[in-house]
Amino acid sequence: MVNLTNAETALLGLLSEKPAYPYQIEQDVEFRDMRSWTELSMSTIYKVLRKLETGGLVKSKKEISKENRLRKKYSITAKGEAALKTHLEKLLSEPEHIIWQLDLATYNSNLLEGKNVQSALKRYISALEEHIKCFEGLSKFLAEAGCPKYRQALAERPIFLKKAEIDWAKSFMKQFK
Repeated sequence: MVNLTNAETALLGLLSEKPAYPYQIEQDVEFRDMRSWTELSMSTIYKVLRKLETGGLVKSKKEISKENRLRKKYSITAKGEAALKTHLEKLLSEPEHIIWQLDLATYNSNLLEGKNVQSALKRYISALEEHIKCFEGLSKFLAEAGCPKYRQALAERPIFLKKAEIDWAKSFMKQFK
């Protein structure tokens, strides 16, 4: 069994759609705003592609560009596709432990005056509400653009999480009345 990093998973997912040059992959990452939910940078793409190729998860084919430059076009192998599918099932089935900055503040909130805690939490709730509006706008845009439902879910999930976070914050604020 191959243990994939998040960057490797993202790259294999892109290559499962179609073979691509690293620059094309970079363009897809940029267009899809994948940097907000993956760990991909331009330098990471090249480094990870080399690692995936060494592991037999992708293969490359050298081609000459219109500008007469040698470049590599990468594609996913059967081994890479199998590893990707296995890893995706794992990611979809196991809850992830997230370390939140807010937990540090909550744990030590007794050091602040109650009114300061409430004021800070009000600002937190306001920021969450703004985030929700942004994600709702993104979700609407993706739906209107005919984006597949499984991709729209990337914009919809944060809405649910942020609404739950607002409920928690309101509940916590009551302790400081």
